[in-house]
Amino acid sequence: MGRKKQSKVDKSPFKLRRRKLADGRESLFIDRTVDGKHEYEFLKLYLVPENSVKAKRENAKTLRQAEELIIAKTENMVDDKAQEEAAKDKSKMLLSDFIGLLMEEYKQRGQPAHLHLRASRTKFEKFRPGTRLCDMDKRFCTDYAEWLQSEPLTPQGKSLAQATACSCFWILGIILSAAWQKGYIKNNPWKLLSAKEKIARPESKREFLTLDEVRKLEDTPYIKENIRRAFLFTCYCGLRVGDVTDLCWSDISVNGGQHFVSVVMQKNSKPISLPLPAKALSWLPERGEPEASVFSLPSHTVLNKHLRKWAELAGLDRHLHFHLSRHTYGTMLITAGVDLYTASKMMGHADVRPTQVYAKIVDRKKEEAVSLIDKVF
Repeated sequence: MGRKKQSKVDKSPFKLRRRKLADGRESLFIDRTVDGKHEYEFLKLYLVPENSVKAKRENAKTLRQAEELIIAKTENMVDDKAQEEAAKDKSKMLLSDFIGLLMEEYKQRGQPAHLHLRASRTKFEKFRPGTRLCDMDKRFCTDYAEWLQSEPLTPQGKSLAQATACSCFWILGIILSAAWQKGYIKNNPWKLLSAKEKIARPESKREFLTLDEVRKLEDTPYIKENIRRAFLFTCYCGLRVGDVTDLCWSDISVNGGQHFVSVVMQKNSKPISLPLPAKALSWLPERGEPEASVFSLPSHTVLNKHLRKWAELAGLDRHLHFHLSRHTYGTMLITAGVDLYTASKMMGHADVRPTQVYAKIVDRKKEEAVSLIDKVF
């Protein structure tokens, strides 16, 4: 006679047990051994004394219900183990390969952040070549922070500025969070770091142009009129250079007599719609076709080269770069009395914290003015 084939319930690590109650019924519960210890789960299902055919049928129905619960628990446990094993396999991926996946993802979204990831991948290869995702624990993070601040990583053989080291370190946080969210690692070591263990971001100091300096630029013609117009336009609307470069005439509209510029910001892929003041409108060239570029700007390298030459012609002893126009706009808003919340929205900031830097600039200028009064009087 052949051996009886085991059922799913018989093979399960979850065992169905019974406990006799004082009223004659039997309480059904699940018994599972974990690390040598028993774990019990009472099902609130009961078998009654089999005094009749009806009682036998009820008990058979109750037992089937209990067995179905055991089968479901077993299948869930198998699925969890399979997922855990899959996660283990994914965690063995090389850090450089995972960064490559993120870079492609950012490229497809049209986000320039893939360039920062590429630079970080190079640094990780210098720091610890061949690192796998499963190798990245809290100690890895703190060691990387120390390495960024102590190693001579600049082309001149010097250590990185604190702001640069901070940016590089926070990219590690972005990578780890992405790996955790996508299921490549079970735990995110970034969350274990205290504020002291992270590289502190230095207090931001924004350079900006005074109104007199802006007027000097307005009064100074330049051979590349499109660059001149684009820079002065941004002084009065605050768009980033990437957004101005991609700006088309279809992005500028009129509603109720008010002109608006509406773009999807390259930095965070969020849409923004800003009212344009008359000063900004005055620096727009003659309107072209809807999909035509408004300013037709060259590459950033060529752009900054021309800005430096233009600054020299205007008699400005300043390192003129495009982001300076954005800082100028932010400072103008706060100086004009615009509240921080509104100013943050007009700058395209997610919250008021980055905008507070401009408020500090204005406060500092007020303090300098008071000092001048004290010296004179």
